[in-house]
Amino acid sequence: MAFNYNRELQAWVVLLLLVGFFAYLMSHSFLSVFEVTADAVFLGFVIDIETNDGTAEKPYFVDQELLTFVSQSNKLTEGQNHRNTRPFQDNEDGTELQPMV
Repeated sequence: MAFNYNRELQAWVVLLLLVGFFAYLMSHSFLSVFEVTADAVFLGFVIDIETNDGTAEKPYFVDQELLTFVSQSNKLTEGQNHRNTRPFQDNEDGTELQPMV
């Protein structure tokens, strides 16, 4: 709107960069708060897993969906680690790096 009503405005690039900078600042602030919140949730999860064992005397206070998600992701990463640790077969690409002399 400012460009339509103010025809003598010549420095539109400066305004565009200023708006872009403030948009970046706002999005960065929002994502920083989101990151801190996610870190706090996972730290609470870790403390709950370390202090409680899931029995009737010491039940988990973590949400069951988060607990199943983490256990499923652990199973997936264990399977990937198992596949990555097997030795190379003869028909696979894989060379050992040798030091240059």
